[in-house]
Amino acid sequence: MSTPKNPGPRLPDRPVRPPTIAREVPATEVPATAVPSDTGSILERLKAAKPRATSTADDAEPGRGHTTSGTSAAPGGPAQPSGNTASGTPTPGTRDARSGIEGPDAGTAAGPGAGTTADGSGRGGRADSDAAHQVRQAAGRARAAAGASGRALTRGSSAMARSMGSWDPDLVRQAVVTACAVACILGSAAGVGAFGGPSIRDAAGGLFAPDATLLAPASSAFSIWSVIYVGLVAYTAFQWLPSQRTSERQRRLGWIVAASMLLNLAWILSAQSGRLALSLVVIMLLLFALLAAVRTMNNHPDESRLEGALVDTPLGLYLGWVLVAAAANSAALLTARGAELFGWDGATWAIVGIVVVLMSAAVVCSTDRGRLSVAAATSWGLLWIAVERLLGEPVAVDVALVAAFAIFLLLITAGSRRHRVDHAHRRWLRAQEDALREPVDLLDDDYQDSRY
Repeated sequence: MSTPKNPGPRLPDRPVRPPTIAREVPATEVPATAVPSDTGSILERLKAAKPRATSTADDAEPGRGHTTSGTSAAPGGPAQPSGNTASGTPTPGTRDARSGIEGPDAGTAAGPGAGTTADGSGRGGRADSDAAHQVRQAAGRARAAAGASGRALTRGSSAMARSMGSWDPDLVRQAVVTACAVACILGSAAGVGAFGGPSIRDAAGGLFAPDATLLAPASSAFSIWSVIYVGLVAYTAFQWLPSQRTSERQRRLGWIVAASMLLNLAWILSAQSGRLALSLVVIMLLLFALLAAVRTMNNHPDESRLEGALVDTPLGLYLGWVLVAAAANSAALLTARGAELFGWDGATWAIVGIVVVLMSAAVVCSTDRGRLSVAAATSWGLLWIAVERLLGEPVAVDVALVAAFAIFLLLITAGSRRHRVDHAHRRWLRAQEDALREPVDLLDDDYQDSRY
């Protein structure tokens, strides 16, 4: 084989200039524009570039005056040895970036266990990650359970709505009236202190007692509640009769009576709790409900005497007594507030209250055939007001006289209405009989003979 004519460049037998020992130069002293030596090899430049890539993590930490690489080199220049050897062994007070282990000085400064900081933080991070994952799983299960519950409730409400739509409204009305009657009876028992609470007479600081106001009736007057409750029970039983189940009168009257019984219970509870203003509002609502019931009975008259005795009479007694009770409740509230309207004394206002009760009851008694039951219950209350003002305390003879005169006028009004209506009814019956009777021929021979 022949030798090529151009074997390539020849290396010099000895260096052009004597070698120099490189001193340790801090990274801050190396100029940014340092030019690499002509004698530097490619391998040395590669070694110089490797620590620059690994030292970026420690260079970002503030307050450190040393590098973690084994060597330091200027950009583009030859590798310069530093405090670390080429094998990466750390010097005292330095830390190896690859292993994360600090030297003795750093360990002394950080205290015992500083070398395990990275492992501890790693375990803490994993624990936090596991806890967050469990929380997310629990939240997902809760959302799924809530969605299932919502769907179940929706299906249940839809089924209930469909089931309620198929209920008989007349049966529902009868059941509601019965439940309200039971609640009203229990409330009346609570009103007399049967369940341990204060009675109505002792409630609100005794403002419902007979001697509290001039419009408070005697204690014996409250015995009418027994008659009213018996009548309400009789009405409740009567509306369960098959003939009354689909009656138009009961369909319109049942809900009103049920509301009145609930309002009666609410009045007892509010009076026992001493809330006079609330009790006055409730008893006024009760009064309006009973007035609506009387109007319904006038628009749909009773069809038999039994219905009149079991429906009209109890509700009339109920309304007549509530009129007196509303006046007594108003007097109790004004007395508790110490109100002095227009400078009038208590006797004057008591007379005004009696006149208002008389006019209201007279208007009601002037409807239909004359509501004698309303007149009877109102007169009962006014009678015991007159008795208490004559024989009890405080004594007010003028109030007693006005109450007695109001009883007379009320009974006359109701009786007169009943007489006029009954007389008109008898005339109508006589006219019907006359219309069916055969006419009399005055020219007939039999009629002429009958005259002699």
